[in-house]
Amino acid sequence: MKMEWSYKIGSISGIPIKVHLSFLIILLIFIWVFAVNDFRIKTLGMIVGFGGMAISMWVKYLLGAIASVLFFATLLFHELSHSLVAMRYGTKIRSITLFVLGGVAQMEEIPKEPEKEAKVAAAGPAFSMSIGIIASAIYYIFGPVSMAAPEATYRDAALLVVGIIAFYNVLLGLFNLIPAFPMDGGRILRAVLATRMSYIDATKKAVAVGESFAFAMGLFGLLTLPGGVWLLLIAIFIYFGASAEEKATIISVTLEGVKARDVMTAVPNVVYVPPDLTLNQLVDVMFRTKHIGYPVQEEQGSPVLGVITFGDLRQIPASKRDTTRVEDVMNREIITIGADADASDALKLMSSKNIGRLIVTEGGQMVGIISRTDLMRAVQFRGKG
Repeated sequence: MKMEWSYKIGSISGIPIKVHLSFLIILLIFIWVFAVNDFRIKTLGMIVGFGGMAISMWVKYLLGAIASVLFFATLLFHELSHSLVAMRYGTKIRSITLFVLGGVAQMEEIPKEPEKEAKVAAAGPAFSMSIGIIASAIYYIFGPVSMAAPEATYRDAALLVVGIIAFYNVLLGLFNLIPAFPMDGGRILRAVLATRMSYIDATKKAVAVGESFAFAMGLFGLLTLPGGVWLLLIAIFIYFGASAEEKATIISVTLEGVKARDVMTAVPNVVYVPPDLTLNQLVDVMFRTKHIGYPVQEEQGSPVLGVITFGDLRQIPASKRDTTRVEDVMNREIITIGADADASDALKLMSSKNIGRLIVTEGGQMVGIISRTDLMRAVQFRGKG
């Protein structure tokens, strides 16, 4: 049984909100840090933490939990700010997920127009900085905070919560402005560069800057271990995020103007298998044709009954493959795409469904099949891979 790592907890403005299991780790760490420490930032005249308050330990943990939940709520709205601006430009948002290193808004496609991309990227830091500034004003207007008994009050505890929201939102806003993918600052940098050069060249230059930041951050993290372990993890996240962004952008831009029919394997060249074929016979077909997925049909031209892949085959023990037929294990959920749909949309659909191929249809009939390999080959043939 496949284990789920992310769970939907609700939705905002029609956007599904999910929590990754790893998020629980960072939430518990924040609760503990806020409860047992009282970081004093002298230059700002601010205290962030309840460790120094003359109150019982369970109350400190309760306050730490309240502050952590409120902070991560602002992190969620940071991502929601990106999403709402992107939706204004017609971008569909699949979900927002909170995980161990922060939040991620899953967008079908970020607008490639420099001005639009810059606005989408800037929305999150703008929200965080605004919350940080407002919370800071409240903290200073109603402060200072008293940590000692008997002066420590609910007012002081509330101010400390406000101070935590203020400090960490300003930090979050500034940190996200670092010009490194996949941070917001990296996208803003690409948008600026894209006004002077091609989108792919702008991406490559922004990625190079991001990887340089990641290398410097990772080196500093290594030199300051064990305290620098978080910097090291963030550096790894930035480095691989930048590389993934570059690859995704190259593929997306290269496939612009390419239709599914341009890269699909067309009927009658599509290899199909009948539903009554045994799995051992299917293995022979796979060896002969070198494919790992097939539409299931009674005969060529008949309706598609399902799709069977090597992954489906592997779920059946070898001892049972001589008596188990294709129709017994095939996937009856047939995912299709129109022949005139963009090839980039086919890739997005494959990614969202976590599948390797799509049935291409026209007028309700299968006219071909398109795989990830077909799409990657198209990128290479167009000289951009």
